Amino acid sequence: MFTPQRLFGEASLSSNTLSYEPFLERARAQREQDRDVSARLALGGYVVARLIDKLLLLSNDAEMADAFRWQLHAVRRHVGELPSDAPETAHLAGVVTAVPEEGSPTSSLWLSLTAYAYFLEHESRLEEALEVVMLAARSQGTSTSPKDFAAYALSAGRLNRLLARWEAASACYSSAEDAGISAGDHVCAFRARLGRGAVQRGLGNLPLAREVAESVVRDASALDLADVQAMAYADIGAVCWLQGLRVEELQANYHAFRLASDPSLRMRILGDIGIGLLDIEAYDAARLAFQIVIASNAKLLDRANAALELMDLESSLGNRVAFERCRSAVSEFRDRLPPSAATDYHFKLGTGLARFGQTGRAREALEQALALAETHRLNTWYFKIEKALEQLSQLQSKETYHQEAAAPSNPPVVEEVMLGLREYAAATEG
Repeated sequence: MFTPQRLFGEASLSSNTLSYEPFLERARAQREQDRDVSARLALGGYVVARLIDKLLLLSNDAEMADAFRWQLHAVRRHVGELPSDAPETAHLAGVVTAVPEEGSPTSSLWLSLTAYAYFLEHESRLEEALEVVMLAARSQGTSTSPKDFAAYALSAGRLNRLLARWEAASACYSSAEDAGISAGDHVCAFRARLGRGAVQRGLGNLPLAREVAESVVRDASALDLADVQAMAYADIGAVCWLQGLRVEELQANYHAFRLASDPSLRMRILGDIGIGLLDIEAYDAARLAFQIVIASNAKLLDRANAALELMDLESSLGNRVAFERCRSAVSEFRDRLPPSAATDYHFKLGTGLARFGQTGRAREALEQALALAETHRLNTWYFKIEKALEQLSQLQSKETYHQEAAAPSNPPVVEEVMLGLREYAAATEG
């Protein structure tokens, strides 16, 4: 049976463990930074979550029902006093409007919660998004269909993976695959399989990760599922990048970009293409790819990753002003980066500072990256950072580095990609 208990476990759904601490933590952090509006929104998310928790625990006790109605009206007043122009206010208002004064939750409640969770993920508030996904699943309860269960499981798997909670992510993806198969939803099942492969990639098992992605390419091709093929090719590209297969990575990602129809997926893939172009020193094409992603309406994490890569590009070219500009842009949302992206930030900061001859600050940044990688078991990152620390004292000055970075003759695929990106950028601007 596809129930919230199967997805999150009985212990995770206990009222004793659902403290909604991520909302309180965001409120505390925003207050410390004198961001009163953001702190109020975070507290709004907290009181709404606690309200729904109370709804799901209601019994037939008339006194409890009266207390709940009083709480509901109080929360509605609280949400009504939040800034009306804030997107999060609209989501919170939609949720509290869907909360019934009596009776069981309806579909409008869990649909509103799902939309709120998506918004939080888009803003890279991953811990909060995961809590809201759990609330949505609990609100739907035993009436959850296999298709809806698969959607919750995919969301929970993705959020846990981004938070480097590998076992939880793998369990969620396995549940999503079972539910997708039960519902006859091939896309859900394939996405879940790719999720399990991404977990293996995060843990450093690259052969298995590539094997999973290639199997999805074959099976999705047979069913003519272009977006699923695009996701699988993008995963192959990610594995190739970690294996140092630069041209093969670029070919896989560009193939994914051309197959994808979903705008969000396209931007995520385009960020990976930019990384591939940067690795083979096709700087102009890489810069164009990153700038397209940064200027898009993609998820914050995709835009952040593009900004990080552009920061790395500018430091590799010895452009200190552009490097600092990118670094400043990233710092605005650094506290919202998940573990892998935060590790990447410190790594690229350290690498960039080293290129500009600031070895002391570079070592400090790399050591912060190493600590994050160790804490979150980011094995591939750990060894990469260790190697960078060992080589830190041997890095040459930025002028010499820039001379070495002179671009060689590029493989034919680079010209094809550059032409395609220019056409895409022109079409988007038009």
